[in-house]
Formats: sequence, C-alpha cells, structure tokens
Amino acid sequence: MKKILILSLLLLSQMVASAQQLEGVYKNGNDSIIFMGDKVSFRITGFAGLSTVQVGEGSYELIENFMLINTTDYPGHKTSYSSQDAISEDTCRVRVVSIDNYPVQGILVESKNSSGKVLNAGVTDSNGSVIFTDFDKIGKITAFAMGYHPITFDFSMGKDYIIKIAENDIIENRTVAFRINIIDDKSFSILLLSDDLKTNKDLEKELTKLNKRASKSNLIEKRFTKELPIFIR
Repeated sequence: MKKILILSLLLLSQMVASAQQLEGVYKNGNDSIIFMGDKVSFRITGFAGLSTVQVGEGSYELIENFMLINTTDYPGHKTSYSSQDAISEDTCRVRVVSIDNYPVQGILVESKNSSGKVLNAGVTDSNGSVIFTDFDKIGKITAFAMGYHPITFDFSMGKDYIIKIAENDIIENRTVAFRINIIDDKSFSILLLSDDLKTNKDLEKELTKLNKRASKSNLIEKRFTKELPIFIR
C-alpha cells in the first residue's frame, strides 16, 4: 500500500510538472512566442509602445500565474558601428544606416562626456547624418530612437562613424515578467509586467506589486494561440 501511494505521488508530481511546461509556436497576429523545452524566444508588440516591437530569448519558468523569462545575448541583428578616418579634421560625422545600408532619418545622436553628461545632440537628416564640431570633452557617442536598438560607444578624435542600426527593442541579459493565464492546452493570455525585473528583491512581493499596478492601469492582456503543424499529403 505504501509503495502504491509513493508511486501515485510521483506520477502526480510528474503530471503537474508536465502541465507547467509549454511547447510549440504560439501566435497573436504578427506576435509570436516559441517554446522549445525550457527555452523560449518572443516577438511582442503593444506593451512598451504603440508600434514598438520587443524581442528576446532565454530560459523561462512558470511561478503560479507568472512567467519569467531570463533573457540571454540576442542572436539576431543588433546595432553595431564602425569607424574611419575623418573626412575633415574640424568635424566628426556620424552616419546612421539600416541593416541594408539605407540612410535612416530621425535617429537621435548624442555626444557625451566620460561621465555620461550630454554635451550636444542632433537628429539624423535625410542622409542619415549628424555632424559634431566641438570634440574637446567628448568621451562617448549614443544613438537611439523608439523602435530601434540603441548603442553607446567610445569616441576617438579624428574619426567619423557609421552606425548600422537594428530595428526592434532588443531585450537581453534581463528578466522579463509576464502575468500569464493558461486557458487550455492550445492557448494562453499574457500581460507584460516588467522588461527588467529586479530578481535580487523579494520576488513574490515584487511580482504582487507589479500585478497590482497593472490591474489599476486596466491594461489589456494579449491572447496567444498554438499553431498546429501543417501536414502535407
């Protein structure tokens, strides 16, 4: 009798553990969340901004009605930069282009001192360019805009820069927290609570606080449905 009870408990625990694992591709329009074992990648919109796409991947865990994603380095396109000898010794030209090398207009480019204080700023023109003329105190260059992956790098005198900017808000090496409601084995709804959860705090208390804040804001959850495999005869 004791052995039967132990086996029953083990079977029950395995069933609970299995129920807490998601697998496959879940979609909501162009948004997607893909589960592979304990790994997950996501592309979501509508939480951080009207048109901002947030992407990331990492490991995940389900804690009651919350899902935490511990993101790692993002393997897709990220913003990068290169330098070349300045065309003019009196100016520093920063040119921002897309991944496909087309100029990108409307990107905010800032020059900063070594402490991070903004010295000058400009918005890229139709050629994707911003020009700085005062170099004495510049220590870093930053480029960012909503819907793009930002970058900050060290400035060197006598150099011009080309920034190849990547679209999307890339989340990496941070913990993302969602409230999740698993509806059935083919669908669930989620609400983004934080894209930078501080896990060094009291986790239960922090999640409860974020959940209450989201409830007061009347934010709308997004429902994701599992894509079934297509069988070809």
